[in-house]
Amino acid sequence: MSLLKKPLKIARRRIVFGLGVLGLASVLAAGGPTDAARAQSDLFRPAAVVNDDIISVLDLAMRVQLAVVAAGVEDTQEVRRRLTPQVLRSLIDERLQMQEAERLDISVTDLQVAGALEQIAQQNSMTEGQFLTMLRNRGIIPTTLIDQIRAQIAWQAIIQRRLRPNVVITPEEVEEVASRLSARRGAVERRVAEIFIPIESTAREGEARANAERLFEELRQGANFAGLARQFSQSGTASLGGDLGWVRDGEMEEELNSVLAQMGPGEVSVPIRTVSGYHILFLRDMRKNEGQDIDRGRIEETLTNQRLDQLAQRSLQDLRRAANVDVRI
Repeated sequence: MSLLKKPLKIARRRIVFGLGVLGLASVLAAGGPTDAARAQSDLFRPAAVVNDDIISVLDLAMRVQLAVVAAGVEDTQEVRRRLTPQVLRSLIDERLQMQEAERLDISVTDLQVAGALEQIAQQNSMTEGQFLTMLRNRGIIPTTLIDQIRAQIAWQAIIQRRLRPNVVITPEEVEEVASRLSARRGAVERRVAEIFIPIESTAREGEARANAERLFEELRQGANFAGLARQFSQSGTASLGGDLGWVRDGEMEEELNSVLAQMGPGEVSVPIRTVSGYHILFLRDMRKNEGQDIDRGRIEETLTNQRLDQLAQRSLQDLRRAANVDVRI
C-alpha cells in the first residue's frame, strides 16, 4: 500500500510514537529513568540544521518510517539505513522550500492541506479515521505527513508565482511536436511512471547515481513504485506517484525512448542517465495509437511542465548553494 492520506483534524503535538522505529524501545524498556531520559533527549537532538532551522533525530526517524510504509517494503534496520540519506536530503530541501515560501510571504492553509490529504485517502480507499489509525499503528506521528504535504504545496505555489510567468511555449514548438506525433499514428503508446534524481553538478554526479541505484534496489526488493516516487522523485510528477500518463513514441528524451522500447508492461528500468539526471521508469501498460486527434492543448501543457521542472530544479539548487546546512549525524 502506498502511504498518503487524510485531512487535518490533527493537533500538532510532539508525542513520541514508535520508539522501536529508532531502535530505542529496548533501551527505554530495560533501562532505568536515567536511561529513558537520555534516550528521549537523544530523539530531539539535531540531525541537521538548515539556516538555524533544526531537523531533529525524531523528525528524521518519522520520515524514514513514512518512507518505509509508503514504499511497502519490509521494515528492517538495513532498509532504513539505505533510505536515511535520501530522506534527510528531502527534509533539508523541504525546510529550504518552506523558508523561501516564508520569505515570499506565501502561506499554505489548513484547507489546502486537508484537500490534498483527502485525495490521498481516496487513493488508498481509507477513511480519515482508518488512515490516522494506520499511521499511529505504524509508529508515525501524523504531522510528519502533513508537514511534507505543506512543503509540497508551498513549493508549487512558489513555482507558479516566480517561475510560471517566465515560461512561454510558442505555437511553433507545439506544431513541431504535433507533426512528430501525427507521423507516428498507429504506433504504440505507453502508460509510464518515473522517478527522477537530478544531477546538480559534475562533482555530485556520483551522489545522484548512488541515490538512484539505492531506489532501484528497493524496487527490486518489492518496493511500491508510486510510494517511492512520492517520497523521493524530484520531478513535478512526484505528487502523482510519478505518473506521466500515456506517452507516445518520441515524446520523451531519446535515451528514455530507447529503453522504453525494450520494456514490457510491469517492468521497471535500471537508472537511465540523461543530461539532467537519472530516471527510473515503470511501464504500467501499452496500447496502440488508433489515430486519436492531436491535442495541442495537452502538448502545450506537457512542454510547459517540462520547462517548469527544469526551472524548479535550478531554483532549488540555488537555494541549496546559498544555504547554511550542518548535518550532524
